[in-house]
Order: sequence, then structure tokens, then C-alpha cells
Amino acid sequence: MRNIITVDVEDWYHGNDINIPINEYNCYQDRIVDSITVVLDLFSQYNVKATFFVLGCIAQKHPEIVRRMVADGHEIGSHGFWHSLVYQQKEQEFRRQLLDSKHILEDITGSKVQFYRAPSWSISRDCLWVLEILEEEGFICDSSVHPFKTPLYGIKGAPAEPYHPIINGKTLGLLEYPPTVMKIGKCIFPIAGGLYLRTFPCWFTIKALELVNKGSTAMVYTHPWEMDTKQPVLKVSPLIKLTHYYNLHTTKTKLEKLLQTFEFAPLGEVIKDGNYPALKI
Repeated sequence: MRNIITVDVEDWYHGNDINIPINEYNCYQDRIVDSITVVLDLFSQYNVKATFFVLGCIAQKHPEIVRRMVADGHEIGSHGFWHSLVYQQKEQEFRRQLLDSKHILEDITGSKVQFYRAPSWSISRDCLWVLEILEEEGFICDSSVHPFKTPLYGIKGAPAEPYHPIINGKTLGLLEYPPTVMKIGKCIFPIAGGLYLRTFPCWFTIKALELVNKGSTAMVYTHPWEMDTKQPVLKVSPLIKLTHYYNLHTTKTKLEKLLQTFEFAPLGEVIKDGNYPALKI
């Protein structure tokens, strides 16, 4: 079975847990070129094609890395323009940032951008209007609604399998593809990316993905900064230090083991022949 692999293209200081204001981004060391090169080289080594959700501000500053993604055969999606939490935005602001990122990426790639992931999975139950805007602006798939609830993101009770959202009684043509979670009884927990990939031992993640694959496709995700063990360490709370810096030295090795164990493809390639239900969030 082919699984999906995705990368959220953001730099080490973009994380909403660190919470650096946008107007201070330029005060921090830019490390994205080196960190994304590690990811791209790793994928090239194993001939893996992925979906890269790219911040518009990064594409604007470093169009060359987007060009390399395209040259290497990867799929490009939008991660918004700034790494701003969607549930803190008004509709007009969200649409503006969405289109700014979309137009920049399309100018660089020469192709339509039809996939979106919100920064930090930040589509909440209070801003499901985002999905309608995505459809209006030509997106065919969103991957932002996390069924695991945390203080930062997630919608408790949201579907854990791909679906067409029913919003205000209307079924959207837009497909929602949530991140992979493991189900044990009535409980679910994330397994396939970010802090969860860094925290769980590799054998556990592999076993969990094998169990998921008995019934469905899994989606793995990572960030370039998670490969960057030399990034600056900011003075943050113990909790944020845990979520952002814990086990960074294991990310590349664990991801490489997954590439060796499973077959992966971009999001668009996997969903093109799928038949997905209409569900309420």
C-alpha cells in the first residue's frame, strides 16, 4: 500500500508554540535553505516524491528551493503566507494570505496550487468557513483538520479518515485529508509526524503504521527544522522546549527508516482515484 508523505516548509522560528511576532521574523537566523536541502537530498536518495506545503514568505525569499522541489518531481501546496494561526484570522485576512501564497507559488512553479495545510493544523470548529473559501479559490484538498485535540489545535470528534466536509448543510467538493491517528478503543492519538514521530521509538511507529495500513492509507509529515540539530535554542518554557526541541537528533534517522520500510507518494497522486464519503465535522 502506498502511503502519503508531506512536509510543512517553515523555518525553526515560525512555530506557533514559540510564538514569535511576524514583524520580528527578520531578527532570527534564516536556516531554511540548509534544512530543506537535507530533506530533499534524503527523498532523492530513496526516490520518494512528496507534497510540500510551503509558506508564501519562504517561497518569496527563497524561490530557488521551490524550483528544486518541482525539478525533483514533488507536489507543491500552500501553507499560508505567514505562519499565522487560522482561527485567529478574519475571513478577509485569511483569503488575502491564502491568495498571496497561492499566487507566489504558482508564479514560481508555473502550475496550479490546489492543496492546503493550515499552520499548526489551526482550523477549529469556529472557523470551518475556511474550507468554503478554499473551495471557492480553486483548492481541491485540505489537510488541516486534526481529529486529536490539543491546546493549540484539533477538533474533538472530527472524522479521522478522508471525507468531503458538510458545512451548513452543503457537501463540499473539497476533500479533507486529516493527519493519521492510531485508534485504540474509543481513544485516538497521533503517530506519524512532528513531535509524535520524534517521541515514539521507530519500531513503534512502524508497527502503528502497519496496523493503520490494514484498513487505510497513512500520512506521514515532518518539518525541515526537525532535521536541524544546530538551530538556536531559545529561552522558552519547559513545555515549549519539549514540543519544539525534544529528540531533534532522531528525526532524520527515523524518517529514513520509514522511507526504507514503506512506499510513499504525494497526496494528489493517492487521492485522485479515491471515493470518499460526505461527513459532518
